[in-house]
Amino acid sequence: MNMNYEEIIKRLKEPFSSKEIEWKLQVTTQDNAQGMAVACLDARAVQKRLDEVVGPFNWKNVYSLWHDNSQICGISIFYAERNEWITKFDGAENPDIEPINGGLSESFNRAASAWGVGRYLYEMDGILVEVEAKDKSTVIKQNQMGKLEAEYNTAVNKIFESAPKQQAAPAPAAPQTPVDTNATPPAEDSANDYKVQSIKQSGKSSQMLELISGNGEVITAYMKAGDNGIVNGSRLRGVQMEKKQSSYGEYNLITEYKAA
Repeated sequence: MNMNYEEIIKRLKEPFSSKEIEWKLQVTTQDNAQGMAVACLDARAVQKRLDEVVGPFNWKNVYSLWHDNSQICGISIFYAERNEWITKFDGAENPDIEPINGGLSESFNRAASAWGVGRYLYEMDGILVEVEAKDKSTVIKQNQMGKLEAEYNTAVNKIFESAPKQQAAPAPAAPQTPVDTNATPPAEDSANDYKVQSIKQSGKSSQMLELISGNGEVITAYMKAGDNGIVNGSRLRGVQMEKKQSSYGEYNLITEYKAA
């Protein structure tokens, strides 16, 4: 694996083709004629991405049961520059249908999202589709697949075209008149200011946030559940974090912030 860390993360975050995407019904209308479909990934597509980017011998995963009804998955990638394995964890509850297999698969995909694999899917809205009954369940009608593929490709283009791009180095500035040292300096974004990219419940007493810094870095951190006014798109200033250690690895805990 000859790529550096930045190249690995960039390739892990690349979008999947529409052919690799699966669609899951979240809810259906009362008459069971329509439903809301969301894009998701099969675990095999995620495994293929990891194999292609870091190599099959440079990643591994581990599972553990959590509270008898949930699965915790950790995905480790070997970081050659530091000669160590780096692990990121996430979990999922066991679903009613195929509970164990479903919990393992979902926790694996969420742990992969912590590495950036398929994370953009959380930015996509659900798509209203026609559904039908089949084998005691409700499925998306086959004639809706073209619509889903088209809307998926449109959303991918929108998300990745609007992603922050690296700016070229500025040209040398022309000589300027002396600056008044007594003047109030202009306000600048602090290194401790973040935008909330996503927020979701993590257990009964905490919630997990994906934060974007001013230079585009994505950081996962946890905070006490129930804090008011924090939603997707919120801006947090003066964020203070502490590195904590649990049996599942190291994580960031937000100890102080101000909602902008």
